[in-house]
Amino acid sequence: MSARKPVLLYFYPAQSSFVVKDLRFMEQQYEVRHQGFLPKKKWQTPLVWLGQVVFLLRHIWRAQALVCMFAGYHSFFPALFGKIARKPCLLVAGGTDCVAFPSIRYGVFANPLLGRFARWSYELAAHIAPVHEKLVWQEYRYQPNDYPHQGFRFHCPNLRTPHTTIYNGYDADFWQPDLTLTRQPNAFLTVCAGLDMRFTQRLKGLDLILEVAARVPEAIFTIVGAPAGFRFPDQPVNVKLLPKMPLHDLKSVYSGHTFYMQLSMSEGFPNALSESMLCGCVPVVSQVGGMVDIIQGSGYVLAQRNVELLETLVKTALTADNSQRALNARNIIKENYPEGRRETELLGLLRQLTTSFD
Repeated sequence: MSARKPVLLYFYPAQSSFVVKDLRFMEQQYEVRHQGFLPKKKWQTPLVWLGQVVFLLRHIWRAQALVCMFAGYHSFFPALFGKIARKPCLLVAGGTDCVAFPSIRYGVFANPLLGRFARWSYELAAHIAPVHEKLVWQEYRYQPNDYPHQGFRFHCPNLRTPHTTIYNGYDADFWQPDLTLTRQPNAFLTVCAGLDMRFTQRLKGLDLILEVAARVPEAIFTIVGAPAGFRFPDQPVNVKLLPKMPLHDLKSVYSGHTFYMQLSMSEGFPNALSESMLCGCVPVVSQVGGMVDIIQGSGYVLAQRNVELLETLVKTALTADNSQRALNARNIIKENYPEGRRETELLGLLRQLTTSFD
């Protein structure tokens, strides 16, 4: 009879693709007991907290470690119980839990109460594992309406909890160009959830894309993630909307476009950007978060949130020979950010933490 796996408790605010991926990694070595923190209304948060406390009281004494994806309301009690029970709590910092953009009310630290719970979580955790160094601390110059620096150590200046960066990882065997498709040379692609919300449009730079589309009619701009029947007001004719789609179909869409645009005001380590690069798209990114480091010169960088600068960048991209950039983009993600690297480093860090607490 095989030895029983040690128990690990895993908490997350939404079951996103990266949560599912990390769960798959951890289930290889642990019996993972996981719980989402998903109140449908704000007033239900105390009830969800109560359920989380009950879950912790039932399982923490058997657990070897706890993991929280993102810092926020959902990470406070796991970090606190881990501290009390002397069980290491690893907090994975992914993006929104490291920033504050009051101008658009985005980021955990833009909300004073939520920011307080995030700070407490960071302080109580045994270790923090950001997906990129820029989530720890970064200079911010993309637009002038918010803080000149971002990162959890900027917003938690007295924080003593150690951190280890563990990059996101991607399956290069799955995410590869579909060579049966013809790639449109003048086509730009963006994938975005919640694109019908004005807040999301500004956060993800969709407003810039709509503006530049009107200025560069010879280009095609495709946005994936549109609800049924949705259209932007005064949508340019060269902007095409597609619905949210499964990963296999998304791979085909990546393979049909030459460029992938990620013009966000804030990002950590965006999945769609990395997936598109593996599928041979040339990246066009804002100078935000880890994106400039991730693309490593294989694409184009918008230094400031300015439509005139973007227009120049788009026209430059359209007239350039991008064949080598596309090859470089795929190789950068394949060689530097393989799925196996995240798996090895995440499980290695958990082993290190549990050993130090024994």
